[in-house]
Amino acid sequence: MELSKHDWKFNHHVVPIFDDHISKSVPFYKEIHKMINNISGWFIRENTNVYDIGSSTGTLLNRLSNTYNKEVNYIGLDNSDDMVLASNNLSPRVTIELTDVTEGYIFKNSSLITSVLTLQFIREDLRQKVINNVYQGLNNGGAFIFIEKVLGNDAKFNEMWADLYHDLKMENGLSKEHIFDKSRAIRGVSNPITVKENIHMLEKSGFNKIDIFFKWNNFTGIIAIK
Repeated sequence: MELSKHDWKFNHHVVPIFDDHISKSVPFYKEIHKMINNISGWFIRENTNVYDIGSSTGTLLNRLSNTYNKEVNYIGLDNSDDMVLASNNLSPRVTIELTDVTEGYIFKNSSLITSVLTLQFIREDLRQKVINNVYQGLNNGGAFIFIEKVLGNDAKFNEMWADLYHDLKMENGLSKEHIFDKSRAIRGVSNPITVKENIHMLEKSGFNKIDIFFKWNNFTGIIAIK
């Protein structure tokens, strides 16, 4: 099944191909999940909530739940009913909620909040509010761990990262037509910003312990501790 040339929505057209598509489209996707899983051990606390923003099929939360056998509520948040319906065979400690975090979702008693390639799909004028809510919902010592596709600091870097990213997709078996169609489909849907801009939003919300744990050209992993 091919993606629509006209738009990109996490609906019933995307769900059947999601896991295969993202593994071919995101560099070191499995390694990213492994890194987040391992880092999370420093933060997950008994009797707290762990949230994943844009949980899709619940893969990351399921892994966390199977790794850390604690009295923890693992809560996935996704605004696609098709994605929520596709979340099955999950650990009993994992629940997926159909919700839109841009509408003032309140995070409660959280030791960890994660987000893998989700913030870039949130409108920039709403993104800061979401991060503010993340900060408010974290317990002291809790962490926000997220992966984002980012822009380079200038046009030259953007050109380099875009070309290398297209090379990666082709190496993973995606056709030139598929790559071009996906690029057209996400126009106005995916709105990445620079690493500096991401860090500025974190600082603006109140985070002052921030570090980068992953970087591959135009993909970055950031951890912020409250």
